[in-house]
Amino acid sequence: MTRRRRATCASEGESGAAMVELLIVLGVLVLLVFGIIEFGNGWKNKLEVETAARAGARVGSSLGNDRMADYGLLQSTKSALANLGLSNVEYVVVYKSTTTNGAVPAACSSSTPTSQTNVCNVYTGSQVNTLTQASFTGTTSCTGSSPDRFWCPVTRKNVQSQGADYIGIWIKADSATLTAFFGSPLEIQSRAVMRLEPK
Repeated sequence: MTRRRRATCASEGESGAAMVELLIVLGVLVLLVFGIIEFGNGWKNKLEVETAARAGARVGSSLGNDRMADYGLLQSTKSALANLGLSNVEYVVVYKSTTTNGAVPAACSSSTPTSQTNVCNVYTGSQVNTLTQASFTGTTSCTGSSPDRFWCPVTRKNVQSQGADYIGIWIKADSATLTAFFGSPLEIQSRAVMRLEPK
């Protein structure tokens, strides 16, 4: 009788230990699966933002000092960000790059960037979504109400002999989490710099 009781107690103890081990392993596996899902989603969104920055820089480079350059590059950027969702875009900054590494000027890339004269035009995500061609008033110059008036496209240099300007696009966006397991959205930033096509 005593042996039978001991065997029953031992098997119950082993089954309890096995249950604890199973819960630990399952917890690690769930964490791993959620991590893979979130990492994959974040990576995909990062690639979309990088693609959008390059697309905007390419269009801005080819349009040079055309009056509608910012409108054109914003449309290209908007199209490339469609899958991410424009509601997740915080800022799109068009800036004049003056350094070899294409760094974004500090005032144009702070937590709340602002447009700077002859340096950058800052567009919020909602502006990128709602600005129309009519918003960019003035045919040969930027008017006082134009969103691109700070670094007006017509003042950009695209003549080889004068030293063509470099145009940069910096995008700041949020990557919403799919599982909400790891908390708040991830912040994504990307930039692309290209020389204005010389004429």
